[in-house]
Amino acid sequence: MNATSGKDGPKDAPAGRRPAGRDEARREKAAAARAAEAAHARRRQRIIIASVAVAVLALVGVIGFAVQSSRTVATPVVLPANATGSDNGIVVGTAKAPVTVDFYEDFQCPICENLETSLGPTVQQLIDAGKIKAVYHMMSFLGPESVRAANAAAAAQESRFKEYHDVLYANQPAERTGGFTNTTLTELGGKVGLTSAAFTDAVNNGTYNGYVAKVEDDASKRGVNGTPTVFVNGSQLAAQALTVDGFTATVAGAAR
Repeated sequence: MNATSGKDGPKDAPAGRRPAGRDEARREKAAAARAAEAAHARRRQRIIIASVAVAVLALVGVIGFAVQSSRTVATPVVLPANATGSDNGIVVGTAKAPVTVDFYEDFQCPICENLETSLGPTVQQLIDAGKIKAVYHMMSFLGPESVRAANAAAAAQESRFKEYHDVLYANQPAERTGGFTNTTLTELGGKVGLTSAAFTDAVNNGTYNGYVAKVEDDASKRGVNGTPTVFVNGSQLAAQALTVDGFTATVAGAAR
């Protein structure tokens, strides 16, 4: 009798079944492979996101440079003939005046118009008497109309600037209502004798728009953040000093 076929002899493992240890090893190997693939996918995603971010930043830089270059080309800084000093304000009055007064104004600013109405005649008297040299910095933070008005004032230049400055305030439209069109600015120029083709062309072509932007930038660097702002010999006047008495007293003190 075959010893291996007896009733109590050893038996082979049933067909189709694998030892438990081998199945567990295969499952662990498969799980490790899936984890490695997931980690690889995550790394690939991070690389793609980082690459896109770098590309976007590079594109933004190129666009910013292109816009700035375009502005530089499109709006050259053309200085008015009577713009002097480190920040190229428009000067009215004798250069030998003992006191320099810097005015930062916006032709659309209603408070500037109020100051011009109350203080303007006194300023003109002091200019005429040779006691002050007025330096005007025409701001444009209230929008396109302010830019157009400031450009037109720069186009007035020389002896006509102050007259044109005054007529703009005398005819100031309500803020941001579209009142300061190029046509209106040209017509107002006619009221003070500004009828030349050079003036009209400068108004219509925005010849001094680059200069107007420079004035705004220079004012910001000086710490001017509102209009009207007035400096007497480099010292800013407090709001309560912007009266006829306060202003004349400050000028008299600065002249000593």
